[in-house]
Amino acid sequence: MENGLIQRLGGTAVSQSKESLSLAYVQTLLAVTGLNHNEPKIDNDGIDITIRGKGFDGIFGEPKIEVQLKCTSKKGCLDIDANELVFQLEKKNYNYLIGPSPLPLILVVHYAPTAQCDWVSESDDGTTIRYASYWYSLYGNEAIEGGSKVIRIPLSQRFDSKTLLCMMGHASNGQMIYNAGGAK
Repeated sequence: MENGLIQRLGGTAVSQSKESLSLAYVQTLLAVTGLNHNEPKIDNDGIDITIRGKGFDGIFGEPKIEVQLKCTSKKGCLDIDANELVFQLEKKNYNYLIGPSPLPLILVVHYAPTAQCDWVSESDDGTTIRYASYWYSLYGNEAIEGGSKVIRIPLSQRFDSKTLLCMMGHASNGQMIYNAGGAK
């Protein structure tokens, strides 16, 4: 153990490996959709990646969405009865994602297997990232004073290529992105 962080064979802390996994998942979607991205050199405002489009037909031909990426593999974070992913979000990130912002802001949480060695499935046919990412919009919520806040993300809000292109269409038309069913 180094600096209180558990490390795997490659020497990277598990928390940093989770960041890499969530980013790899999003970058895979970007490759499939033809979208582009920027990553800030220093993440001091809660945004891990800005997704960029080009050639859209809305008000903005080059729409952008700002994304805070998280990854969890905690047991019990899937509430099957409520059909939700339950995630604890720190105050700094929560309060940033509520806006105001000229660009849509979303939280994307990747749900991964508990064991790091199970995060991908490898075979002769290819490599599959396990499990999936889910998105949530906190835009317009009230700020919290301290600690953190539990976010309950409907499993219907899966972050996939179709959803991402739909979000970019909203951004192209100057619209914020809201949760399905108006959930806050």
